[in-house]
Amino acid sequence: MAYAATMTRAAIAVLLLPFLAAQTPPDSRTLAQLQQAFAAQRDSQYAGDKAPTREQEQELLKRQLDELASFVEHEAKGEDRWDGRIAIAERAILLRQKDRAATALQQLDIAAVPTLTSMRGAEFADELGDSALRDRLVARALEAAATNVELRLQIARILMTRLRDVPRGEKLVADALAAATDDEQRAVVRWFACEAIREREDLPENSYYEALEKLAKDLPATYWGAVARDRNAASQFAIGTTMFDFASTAIDGTKVASTSLRGRAVALVFCALTESGNEPLFTALATLKKQHADGLAIVVISADADASAAATAASKLAPGAPVVCDGRGLRADLLLRFHVEAVPTVVAIDRSGAIAGLNLHVETRDASLEFDEAMTRALRKSQ
Repeated sequence: MAYAATMTRAAIAVLLLPFLAAQTPPDSRTLAQLQQAFAAQRDSQYAGDKAPTREQEQELLKRQLDELASFVEHEAKGEDRWDGRIAIAERAILLRQKDRAATALQQLDIAAVPTLTSMRGAEFADELGDSALRDRLVARALEAAATNVELRLQIARILMTRLRDVPRGEKLVADALAAATDDEQRAVVRWFACEAIREREDLPENSYYEALEKLAKDLPATYWGAVARDRNAASQFAIGTTMFDFASTAIDGTKVASTSLRGRAVALVFCALTESGNEPLFTALATLKKQHADGLAIVVISADADASAAATAASKLAPGAPVVCDGRGLRADLLLRFHVEAVPTVVAIDRSGAIAGLNLHVETRDASLEFDEAMTRALRKSQ
């Protein structure tokens, strides 16, 4: 009987193996992967003919909040442990679950939280009225960024804008300017000051562009002075205006320059190649390329952080098109110069180098019509 019982247990174990294997937990996700899944869920809500109701939006937020909490508790590693708690606080505030948001912030290990995560937490603590936690998080951020000028300038921008502590932020900027030893360093400080000016609600409406113009005029030979000049020019683009010249290097090492593109229509495609949703745009461009061959140049400006992944995605979406990717995401050089802050979008340039279309998309019928009209203008042989 003992032998039979042993055999029975062994047989059961063999039978259960497939089931047990199916129950093995998958590899831990990252917060970025989870956020991408959340974005896809939200996109699916708007995929049909009807927009979701407020109740449906709230229900999705609640499910995502619960999944975030489970992720932080069971899967999160490294900085995801803290960024995940910040994400919990953000969604809880949207759902008016202030106690849950406060609990997530109080669970932060302030000594371990990265600098900008500290400032993000300070923003939510301020929104919840917890001034003591806000001040502790700001102090932690400043301590962690003691020797990093750019991080301190980002802290200054947040202080002057979202935390409404203008004097403290301005002092950080003044200290950085005083410590700068050359024009390039001074230009960096001035650029971050411009970014803060843009977000400040206590300044006149055109203050940002005036600050950019002054930076470009005062420090024209610096990198950030040149970026400020081009960004200011891009803010004034209109159909028929001449585009500024640019030059960059594609991932494969080929040079991409506006001067070498003259005589062809150009579609500058600003996009995050590794994200979903680019297919309709590249399908439309592929159709045009097939029709016009050498008369149309497609240049992809990537907002991806991983150049290798961007190149792989581009080989499927836009084979043969040069891809410029410096790994700086939405702060990529050409995105900054062209004042592009949301992707995907297309700038159409005609054969003479003039703007033929701005902020082009194909997601809706009206947008698709505007895209077609702009590309027709760009491809016209006699300008």
